[in-house]
Amino acid sequence: MNNDNTRKPQQSAPEKSGVKPVRKVNNSNHTEQTDDRAGKLKLYSIGAVILLIAIILLFNILFDGVFGKAMSFDFSDYSSNSLSQVSLDLIDSLPQDAHIRIVGFFNRPENVSGTKYQYIIPLLDDYVRKSDGKITVDYYNLNEYPYIINQLDPSNSYDLSSKQDMFVIEYNGKIKIIDPIDCYTYDSDLSEYYGKYYITGNNTEYTFTNSIYNLTNDYSFNAYIITGLKEDNSTCIAKILDSMSITVKGLPVSDNFTVPEDCDLLILNGPNNDISEKMYVSITDYLDNGGKMFVAVNYSLQNVSEKYDKLNRLLNQYNVNIDNDLISENDPAYQLGGYTNDSTVTAVDDFLSYANINMFHSTNSRSISKSEPANSNFITSPVLLTSNKASTVDLDEYGNVLDGVYNEGQYNVAMFSTGSGDDPAKIFVFGTMNFSSDEYIKSYGYNDTNVDFFKSCVKELSNSKPVNLLDVATKNVDDFSLDSSKSTTTASTVILAVFMIMIPVILVATAVIIYSKRKNL
Repeated sequence: MNNDNTRKPQQSAPEKSGVKPVRKVNNSNHTEQTDDRAGKLKLYSIGAVILLIAIILLFNILFDGVFGKAMSFDFSDYSSNSLSQVSLDLIDSLPQDAHIRIVGFFNRPENVSGTKYQYIIPLLDDYVRKSDGKITVDYYNLNEYPYIINQLDPSNSYDLSSKQDMFVIEYNGKIKIIDPIDCYTYDSDLSEYYGKYYITGNNTEYTFTNSIYNLTNDYSFNAYIITGLKEDNSTCIAKILDSMSITVKGLPVSDNFTVPEDCDLLILNGPNNDISEKMYVSITDYLDNGGKMFVAVNYSLQNVSEKYDKLNRLLNQYNVNIDNDLISENDPAYQLGGYTNDSTVTAVDDFLSYANINMFHSTNSRSISKSEPANSNFITSPVLLTSNKASTVDLDEYGNVLDGVYNEGQYNVAMFSTGSGDDPAKIFVFGTMNFSSDEYIKSYGYNDTNVDFFKSCVKELSNSKPVNLLDVATKNVDDFSLDSSKSTTTASTVILAVFMIMIPVILVATAVIIYSKRKNL
């Protein structure tokens, strides 16, 4: 029997096809998982940035220590701010406890562009960087720090108070003074015309490196340059001699003229007047005792009437004579610009090694000949020769060519005479000023072939003593003038800003952006 009150179990509604039942989600657990993941991402990002910074710092320290010198770049024109290998070798050869002090007597400019220091101060910074503490550079205004003078020169032997705006190099009590203007060579004509210095060469490294070399070597060699004969200036050869560790002194003409006992080299450079009888006697005594002498003259309106009688009487004792003739070069292949008095000359075989090439510039040259009768105690040799088509002419006091017929042939522009024995007398006589005059050297620079030849002549005259020269090349300048539009440090500053500021900032900003984008994922 059926019971109507009995309930049947209810059946669930059939699920629709393809629709899954909705499950209840625990929202509290999802929030906890998201927060935990974001926290870990934050810690990973911060840690990654810190690790990146640490790696960069460590890498920079290790890389600079191992490859610092090899991976240093100079973006200035012609590497004006970097030392050459010659200077680096000198610095490396110095003892580790060497202390070379360079002091500028002025306040260091914030911007050196357009100043006389623009090629000097950046290079001095490189001396400091490359010397491992052997060289220091400081700047003191003498008006603010007058005591620095007593530190550098306690005996006041160098009158440093008058050297404002200059540099002083000090080593073990010895001092060298450098005027910034002496770190350059100039075109004197353009400088005068434009009223500012027109530079033909940058000799900053040449000047400072050879000064350091001179101070750190105990050489003693004295050169005396005779003054008072209306001669040309000898500032440039004085600098060359100084760079060769030769002490240069002036020897003025006087009634009591005497060649000093400590004279190792006597120089008569461009006299326009003849020597005196007193000079003739003193110089003869000097040469007879193994003296060394360099003589240079030319043919100009200032000396056209000068026969150099006493000077020739002196030189004739050593088989050399200065002729009163102007050389005229008639071979077009030897002429420069088509001028007969401006030409090239060549060195003879014994002197080929004096310079890298065998063509030299000769202007307004007198011929130098062998005197007769010859002194058998001296051997005389030609040094520089014209072509075999040259001739000689005479000029009047106004520079006009006098009538006359002269033989065509080859003429000597320079000759060398040497005696016999262990330390014989030696004399170079040049008939042109193109190897030793300020006018020529300032126009063509300290690395000109003629200047190299002059240096070799000095080495020959001084080979009895250890005089050496560091061959630091002259560096070019691109516009030949000091002006405010030039900067040798701009490129370096840009590179510094890019690698030391911009790139690290970009890396950190990228890390922050990535973190902010991913923290809510």
